[in-house]
Amino acid sequence: MVKKLLRFFAYLAFFVLALVYFAPKESIYYLLENELKNYSVIISDETLTDKGVSLTIQNAALYVKSIESAKIQNCDVTFLLLYNSINARDIMLSESVKSLVPLKIESLAFTQSIFDPLHVNIHAVGDFGEAKGSVNLLERTIHIELIASDLMQKEYKNALREFKKSEDGGLFYDKAF
Repeated sequence: MVKKLLRFFAYLAFFVLALVYFAPKESIYYLLENELKNYSVIISDETLTDKGVSLTIQNAALYVKSIESAKIQNCDVTFLLLYNSINARDIMLSESVKSLVPLKIESLAFTQSIFDPLHVNIHAVGDFGEAKGSVNLLERTIHIELIASDLMQKEYKNALREFKKSEDGGLFYDKAF
């Protein structure tokens, strides 16, 4: 009985990995990119590379409502059914937001697990400091905790006014969308 159960899980794991490996990741990406156009978000000038279980996107320009908002040097999209992630590195925001926040984001990660499918976790590191948060997809809320850098505290006080102080002295932001 135990051997049959182990064999079943081995076949299931093999099937899932084969499904992920042979999935048309580039076609799925273009489908999602087309869906983003409905929200006036366009990604252009990108180079796609299928790496088996992940899709690498390089040198992408992000436009929101026809305004260039960011340039993303490298982004890895991993879709494993049980665990999904988007890891972007070397992001430079548009000069138009220079008065609101620092422009350089070193890394930005979104993760989702089958064990908590209604939450997307966020982790970002950049000139602004370090931010951790989550998006509740059911309640349509976002919660972000920020450890502000010295640069952020000195030069971007207006942006920090949107954050509230927590009991432990940190900063947090809650918003419904």
